Amino acid sequence: MSIINPSLFNASLGTSPQQVCFDTRAINSRGVFLGDDPLRFSVPLFLLDLSLMFFTASTTHCILGRLSQSRFVSDLLAGILLGPSVIGQNQAFQRTVFPERGIFLVDSLSLISLIFFIFIIGVKTDLSLLQRPGKRAVAIGAAGSVLPFALSICTFLVLRRAFPDDLSEGPLIFFVASRLSLSSFPVIAYALDELRLLNSDLGRVVLSASLFSDVINWGLGSLTSAYTLITAVKTPGTAIGIVASLAGSLLFVLLVARPAMMWSVRRTPAGETLVEWHFLALLMTALLMSLATQAFGFNVTLGPLMLGLAIPGGMPVGQTIMEKLEPLGGGLFLPMYMVLAGYRTRFEEVRSVKEWGVLEMVVVICYVGKLVGSVAMSRYFDMSANDAISVGLMLNIKGIVEISAFNTYAWGDGQIATAEHFSVLTVSMMVITGFTTPLIKLLYKPTMRYVARKRRTVEHARPRSLLRFMACVHKEEHVAPLLDLLEASYACRDSPIALTVLHLTELTGQSAAVLRPHKQSRRSTAPTASDRIINAFSYFEKQQAEPGSISVHPFVAIAPYSTLYNDVCSLALDRKVCFILLPFHKCCDGAQETVNHAFQTLNRNVLAFAPCSVAILVDRSLPAATCAHTNHLLHLVAVYFLGGPDDREALAFASRMANNRSITVTVIRLLPHVANDDKERKHDDAAVERLRESHARNQRVVYMEKVVEDGEGTAAVIREMSDKFDLLIVGRRKGVDSAPTRGLSEWSECPELGIIGDMLAAAEFTEKVSILVVQQQTRFGGKLGGGGDGMAKATAKATARGNVVDPKKPEGVRSGVAGHR
Repeated sequence: MSIINPSLFNASLGTSPQQVCFDTRAINSRGVFLGDDPLRFSVPLFLLDLSLMFFTASTTHCILGRLSQSRFVSDLLAGILLGPSVIGQNQAFQRTVFPERGIFLVDSLSLISLIFFIFIIGVKTDLSLLQRPGKRAVAIGAAGSVLPFALSICTFLVLRRAFPDDLSEGPLIFFVASRLSLSSFPVIAYALDELRLLNSDLGRVVLSASLFSDVINWGLGSLTSAYTLITAVKTPGTAIGIVASLAGSLLFVLLVARPAMMWSVRRTPAGETLVEWHFLALLMTALLMSLATQAFGFNVTLGPLMLGLAIPGGMPVGQTIMEKLEPLGGGLFLPMYMVLAGYRTRFEEVRSVKEWGVLEMVVVICYVGKLVGSVAMSRYFDMSANDAISVGLMLNIKGIVEISAFNTYAWGDGQIATAEHFSVLTVSMMVITGFTTPLIKLLYKPTMRYVARKRRTVEHARPRSLLRFMACVHKEEHVAPLLDLLEASYACRDSPIALTVLHLTELTGQSAAVLRPHKQSRRSTAPTASDRIINAFSYFEKQQAEPGSISVHPFVAIAPYSTLYNDVCSLALDRKVCFILLPFHKCCDGAQETVNHAFQTLNRNVLAFAPCSVAILVDRSLPAATCAHTNHLLHLVAVYFLGGPDDREALAFASRMANNRSITVTVIRLLPHVANDDKERKHDDAAVERLRESHARNQRVVYMEKVVEDGEGTAAVIREMSDKFDLLIVGRRKGVDSAPTRGLSEWSECPELGIIGDMLAAAEFTEKVSILVVQQQTRFGGKLGGGGDGMAKATAKATARGNVVDPKKPEGVRSGVAGHR
């Protein structure tokens, strides 16, 4: 028995579709010991092809990833290596490992993966970005699409007689020009996520611009397909049926599928994923929509795309898809689609230099036209030249959407291109992306923006001036200790605090990062976590004894945890914040301690790039039952003062707390046995003198000095005195190893806390004492500050390289190396 598939094209020869015959009974092998050749059977051959493709693609990306290349380039190159142009030149290898029946099976699976990928794209696309895209994003998207299309088509019309016959007469040039003139939103979103630029300033602009042009493309593409089908039929009734089928599919999505999914979302408890049978029903609906649109004559991915766009992303639908579908489909099977595209690329088919040159000219014109249009419009909106070029490069990133278009319309179904055309276009997309992504990483470093033009610290703030604080909150448990600290910070009408509250949430189930002012959820019966957190701070604002002493400005940031520091630093810069409060990455509920290394990564990156002072609060108080304010004030506060910018900032913050009549502040200055008279010592003496003068009549401020010889003496003093207080304030002092800390820095579990802070956080005698670790602003006025704290040089190197802490790469634990055990 044999099966004939007339729609399958010969991938190895690159010719038009041909008939492929194979025995349908040869599925499972009985094994080599019974005389069977496993590779003659479908299942063993399929598993070998899949494993070989995945191994080659992973190995290639392991190498190219170090050169800032995307997974798209690695997968295409892996396919080229396995294809007839390289390894596949060995006929025995090609006939044995990649015969036509094997390619047919892998191709079928990769097509299913593509369907689910397009469906995931639709779910993760947030169409609310189009409500207020901004003039800049719309103008950049329009200029970057219209100019390249106009230039390429005008060039084609002028030089049409010089084009080869198959290009001058056919629609391929129009198709290539229209596809390459547009920017693909999912491709750019995935690329920016790989580059860790998803929530950068330029990343947001580029995503909005690409989404604007892509949505228009989706609509026009559907209408164009319908028009093509209508012009191909002969009877009016058939034409009406085509329009009715497209309209019926859209109405089914809007009136049946979306309400059903919204019903499922309402029945899903907060913070949980969809019920399994709801999730399976959603996947089956996506496949049936693909079947329906394909049966009606439209593209196989149109139905899943419409369904995905109609379904709300985020929790719980997007999270369910991320956990259950994306790892297998997007991580394992979808790369096979790209590998197959590379496998079908044949350099030996490119025989005509004229044919190759003309098609490549159109590609280059589209690339340059998009770059020029985007750069010109970006410069019109007062972007710097560096940022404008980066925007143009980002919009030129190509990926799986372009390859899918060439595969489907140009060669697979449309038959408007030859194997030579397909090979030229595929290699061009690989070269464009391979050239563009490293250049973006070289030109655009978002951390260079996070440099304040002047000092933004508590120490350098003018007396009786407005202080701008920022409180970063991950979970509701972080609210109560932050409120206690803020209440102890003494806000009054003469010295008010403008508090920016930023709720940090990991991006799940969506493609675009979000940073926006918080808006109360419309569903008052089911407030979100952000609503509860902001309500607690709003209640705290209203309960102040002096109205107007604290003003709360709530924001929400949703982004990958690896790049959330961009939102923190950017908002701090825009809001002119002078002090950022961060929760510690360890949290104890009284019974057990939980550790979140994503929080730790965020804290380290904020410390490295913040445009102001930063403090990490290690909460050791009793856990609050709710996020409402519990009025557990911090009455006894101690400052361990060893000297340096960080310690002076800690002293300035404690000096402000000393104005609170409920707070007693004890300053414990640890002096070396042998005094030094360097510049830092003079600054330290001046800071202490200012404290004593400003609180000369304040009996609640106690100052004492302790002389220590080394770290052992410092540890003895801290061990003796720490359990007497509610809060200990210390400077981070990263990179400073003076006499009082000598011998304490051999091991460090949490380097972001500094030597003293790390010792206090790990000590058993401070189990009920909270700790506040302060780092003074290190980056200001276009220069790196921080005096002798050793942070300046490290920050400068990290900024120059664009390096940040990677949560997937644990680091060393010895002193001076940022890491954790």
